[in-house]
Amino acid sequence: MRIGNRREVCWDEFLLEEAKGIQVQMHRPEFRNVALECDAPWEGNVCGYFTLIPDETQFRLYYRGDQLDVDNDGVCKPSHKTMYCYAESKDGKTFHRVPVNEISFWGRKDNNIISDGVRDNMYVFRDSNPSCPPDARYKGLAEADDVLWYYKSQDGMHFTKERVLADDGAYDSLNVIFWDEETEQYFFFYRGLHGENAPKGKWSGKEWRSMHTTIIRDVRVRTSKDFENWSEPRLIQFDPEREDTELYTNQIQKYYRARHMFLGFPTRYVDRYQDAQNFNHLPDWKHRQKLIRNWGRSGTAMTDAMIMTSRDGFTFRRTEEAFLTPGIERTCNWYYGDCYLCYGMAETASDIPGAPREISLYMGQDYRVNPVKLCRYAIRLDGFFSWHCDYEPGKAVTKPLIFAGNSLEINFATSAAGYVQIRLLDGEGNFLEGYDSGRLFGDSVDRAVDFQKPLAELAGKEIRMEVSMRDGELYAFQFTEMPAIC
Repeated sequence: MRIGNRREVCWDEFLLEEAKGIQVQMHRPEFRNVALECDAPWEGNVCGYFTLIPDETQFRLYYRGDQLDVDNDGVCKPSHKTMYCYAESKDGKTFHRVPVNEISFWGRKDNNIISDGVRDNMYVFRDSNPSCPPDARYKGLAEADDVLWYYKSQDGMHFTKERVLADDGAYDSLNVIFWDEETEQYFFFYRGLHGENAPKGKWSGKEWRSMHTTIIRDVRVRTSKDFENWSEPRLIQFDPEREDTELYTNQIQKYYRARHMFLGFPTRYVDRYQDAQNFNHLPDWKHRQKLIRNWGRSGTAMTDAMIMTSRDGFTFRRTEEAFLTPGIERTCNWYYGDCYLCYGMAETASDIPGAPREISLYMGQDYRVNPVKLCRYAIRLDGFFSWHCDYEPGKAVTKPLIFAGNSLEINFATSAAGYVQIRLLDGEGNFLEGYDSGRLFGDSVDRAVDFQKPLAELAGKEIRMEVSMRDGELYAFQFTEMPAIC
C-alpha cells in the first residue's frame, strides 16, 4: 500500500494486519465556551443547522434563525418567518454577526439575514473545484416544496436561486455537497427514508411524519463530475453492520489534515415515547408537557451525536456509542434538538499557554426552550479516535506500506508509566536492524521518531510497522521529508 507522505490517522483497523491488546478507541471533545448567543429578534430557540466554512483569514458561519412559541394550551407557533443568518470569526472561538443589509425585518435592514425564503434548512459550501466559475464559488442547498434547490453566490453573502438540484429525497435535514480533490468529483450526502411505509425514499403527506416505527431516516450518496449529471443514489453502508438507527443529519465532510478520510457526525434520533416514566423527571416538565400534548414527538424524542469514518464515502465505520450526549440534566436539555453538531470544524489556538493547536467543533444548546447558544468544544489534532492500549502491554503490526521521505512523526500520548514503541519490519515481517524507536513516552501531536539508521534508506521499499504499547494512544503517524542539516 503506497502511503507516500500522507498523514495516516488511526481511526480504524484498515492499516492493521494483526493486533493483540490494541483496539480503536473513540475520544470525546471537551466544552470550551459559548461562541455565539442567538438572541437577536430574528433568531430564537430553534436556531440551528449551523454551517462553518474556513475561508482564508476568517471563518464564515451560516445558520437558521427561528423562534417557536408554545402557549398555555401547548400550541406551537413560529413567532416569525424562518431566516437564514450570517456571522464571522477571526479566531474560531467567538463569532459576530455581519450586517448584510439585504432583508427587511420589522421594517429594518440592519441585520445579518441573507435569506427569508427558506422553510427549514440551508447548507452553504465554498466550491474548491478548479473549474468552478467565480460567480458560483459559494453554493447553497435549500429545501422547499419537497425538493432541493441550488443557489449560487460570488461573495458568500448574496445568493440567487438557480434550479432544482434533486427531488428523490426527504430534504428536511442538512443535506451536504463538497468537491473531493482526491477523486475529482462532488459528493452529495442527503436524507432518504426506508421502511414498510416509506414511499421511494420521500415523505408522502403528513401522515408519514407521525409514524413511530415504520419510517427510518437514512443517509444516501450521489456523485458528480460536473454538478449537473449525478450518479444513481446509494444508501451508505456500515462495516461492521450496524443497527438500523435513525440518522437525522449526516454532517459528512473530508478531514482537512488527512484528505483521503471522510468524517461524519450524524445526529441520532430516538423517540422514547414508550419510556414515559422518565418525562416528569427530565428538565422543565411543564414545558415538555405542552410539547407532548400538542406535538408528541417534540417532547418524547431524544437526540445525540454519533461519529463515523470512511475511506471511500460509501462504506462507513460507525460507533454505536454516542460521540456527544445532552449531558448532565440541567434547565434546558434532554430535548429533541440536542447535540446537532455544526457542519465543519476550525483549527484554533489552545486556551492553555504553550499547548499545541486543537480542533474546535460547535453545538447548539437550549434548543426549544431559550435562545440557542452555539457552544464550542475542542479535541486534539487527529484526536477523534486512536489505537489504544490499556496498562497490559499490546502489539499491532500493519499491512505492508510504501512511504516517501526521511522522517517519521507520530501523534501520541502515554501515562508516566506507559510507552509507544515502533519497530520497522521488512515486507515479510522480519525486524530491520537499526529501526527500533525504543520506548517513547510523553504527549505530543508531532513527535519525531529517532532511529539508529537513516529512514531514507527504506523509502520506496515495502515495510511494516510494529507498534508495541502500554497505557497509551497512537492517534496518527506521517512519513515526511525533512530538510538536511548542513
